[in-house]
Amino acid sequence: MANSGGQKFTTLTQIAPGATVNRVWNNANAEVYCLNAWPVVIPGATGSAEITKTSYVVHGNPSERELHYSVKNTGSTTINVDVWGFWWNA
Repeated sequence: MANSGGQKFTTLTQIAPGATVNRVWNNANAEVYCLNAWPVVIPGATGSAEITKTSYVVHGNPSERELHYSVKNTGSTTINVDVWGFWWNA
């Protein structure tokens, strides 16, 4: 039976304006179908971030995957960013 869900992978902290942060999520039996970057800012402040790159690395068995992704601060202030993924597995 297939399962699906969503989870917060991480909070990236103190990303400077224009900076890109690279990360890896290792989950042996899931495939991410949607990855989101949500800025964490204080009330009244603005911030923006985007996922700029995603790729998979498969190790041996096709069910052993790593998701490599990059997050860029596209705003003009230093921010923290929550990265969430929505996934499914069979």
